[in-house]
Amino acid sequence: MSLWMHWWNAIWRLRPAFSRLQTFLWFATAVAGFTVRTDMLGVTSIVRALNLDARCYNTLIDCFHSSAVKLDRLTALWTQVVLRLFPQPLRVNGRCVLVGDGIKVPKCGRKMPAVKLLHQQSESNTKPEYIMGHSLQAVSLLVQAASSFFAVPLAVRIHEGLVWSNRDRRTLLDKMLALLGIAGVEVIAHPAPGSNPPGRLADITNRMVSRTEALLALAVLTTERKAA
Repeated sequence: MSLWMHWWNAIWRLRPAFSRLQTFLWFATAVAGFTVRTDMLGVTSIVRALNLDARCYNTLIDCFHSSAVKLDRLTALWTQVVLRLFPQPLRVNGRCVLVGDGIKVPKCGRKMPAVKLLHQQSESNTKPEYIMGHSLQAVSLLVQAASSFFAVPLAVRIHEGLVWSNRDRRTLLDKMLALLGIAGVEVIAHPAPGSNPPGRLADITNRMVSRTEALLALAVLTTERKAA
């Protein structure tokens, strides 16, 4: 029971992101279902895990589309909660280390929103070159637990398939940096020497990725030395 109290204290900090209490309570119900469910079969898995009445299915679906949910506000609040729950994340030169990545998830629904034809970089017998699915990007905070490290998700968004304007020329790199801003993370970018034009996004992002890979390698090496 004490574990659930800690869980509720963390969830309650997200209350300002909901304009109605009822919507927040349904959100908390959905998160509780995500926490204890034993399968990954959508909203029905939440209903089964919490032993809810079958009539709750439609209400849970409506909660995910409710106008009472302020998504950007929710993301920023979640970042604050993570920093409270993990007060000592991995830091380099006094700054927290973030990890960003993307994934392409196959989908079979013909009328599912944001599903599009996606190209996969690596092709194999079980991984075709082109798939229909969702393309998502995520940013996480790297934290230390015992003698290991793991990434706590801060924000995830579908970044391909959703077109709000035909004038939008942003690349996936642009959207990744925008995702950092939504999560309330300040990105300080210094132009790389010889970049043309100075400080262009590709140079900045490539150096961010290289820096992250170097930090992860250093963290693994440090852990192995301590174990030895």
